[in-house]
Amino acid sequence: MLTKPSPRATRRTGTVAAVMLAAALALTGCSGGGDAAGETTETTLTRSVEGAELTVTYVAEGDKVTQQTTKNVVNYEASGIADRAAAEESVAPLAEQYKGIKGVEHSIEFGDDELTETVTLTYADLDIEKLSSVTGGDPGENPEDARDVSLKEAVKTLTDGGFTEVK
Repeated sequence: MLTKPSPRATRRTGTVAAVMLAAALALTGCSGGGDAAGETTETTLTRSVEGAELTVTYVAEGDKVTQQTTKNVVNYEASGIADRAAAEESVAPLAEQYKGIKGVEHSIEFGDDELTETVTLTYADLDIEKLSSVTGGDPGENPEDARDVSLKEAVKTLTDGGFTEVK
């Protein structure tokens, strides 16, 4: 007999999945290149959503993003996740997807009250096609062009999505 998942279970899975896919933001709407020359800068943006604190940090040379680190801290109770065991069960299959993708460093730590996920993308080494297949991002017609991420456009995409730049 099939049963419909409870709204709480659906919300829990949806929240965790949304957090796990935050890394895909870099591949959606941010390509455009730009001036690669210039000083190295670090830009950080944050957003709170359904019990999760999301932080995205871009390292760029001029307007060209060279590295992106996304850190997600998800509070179980505030996110509707029953406990650590439920979080591990929900997230384990999602976390497995990142293993073996060149240019991606992924870690996840489960605490008693929250989980912390960190995903770092190093664009010079990144296997764009493999990451896109995992995240559902669109690398465009030429996946190599997706390495050319404009800092200005990436920041605009995130601020349009509710993130706030940390000054």
